[in-house]
Amino acid sequence: MSFRVLVSLVAASVLAVGTCAAATPTRDELSTDGDFETIKNSAQLRRDDEGRDWHESRRQSRQARELLLLSKKSVAKNRTQKAMIKAHPELNTYLSQELAAPQEGRFRVTFEICIKQIRPEYNRSAFFFAGTSSDKKNGPNSTGVERFVFLGWENGDREGKVNLFARQGLTGWEERTLLAKDLDLMTWYKVTIDVDTAAGTYSVKVGTAPASEPLAAFATRGAAVPQRITHISFASWNDGAGTFYVDNVSARPR
Repeated sequence: MSFRVLVSLVAASVLAVGTCAAATPTRDELSTDGDFETIKNSAQLRRDDEGRDWHESRRQSRQARELLLLSKKSVAKNRTQKAMIKAHPELNTYLSQELAAPQEGRFRVTFEICIKQIRPEYNRSAFFFAGTSSDKKNGPNSTGVERFVFLGWENGDREGKVNLFARQGLTGWEERTLLAKDLDLMTWYKVTIDVDTAAGTYSVKVGTAPASEPLAAFATRGAAVPQRITHISFASWNDGAGTFYVDNVSARPR
């Protein structure tokens, strides 16, 4: 197995978020409803209404869409509302939102994530993408050519542990880049992604750990890397199934 490690491995307790609190939006916010508090129920979370909103964008089937839920239960000491995607080994589910304006320069995305399960069949899930909806099929970030930022989680070497990884450039799964190792299941972590669209790079940090060195945007053979980023997405795949929670999502220029 071949992979690269880009950041020093910091104890999971240092990286973990304390008690999750609702994010405070700012006037230059590129995303909306990042704390999910204005969303009334799961049906509203899945639905693509007028204007910008969170919605289930893959639309593979009704069953797949219903794997996206609005959780109002306390999860790992987070008592606020949050999004949840449930694992299914045959279905694809996406939580997506269009940014307020296409991003051609530098911007930052932050979110808090809590992994409940990564199914072992493919040992990868809880994906995050920043990219486009260029092919107009199956929603944003549904194909490789649309993805710029490509992050995912896998089970660690020890039970109850997970690793955060990135896919850079034309690399395959075996050449993934390990960003944080041996973090805990059912623990909230804050992930910060600094994107430089024009440079074709981004960096990632978890909690208070140092940021990674610049990572190359994901690429597919015969296609250009996206030059304008318009959407962010979280996903569980049929060949990468996992159950996880997301809260306090923010995107803003920098």
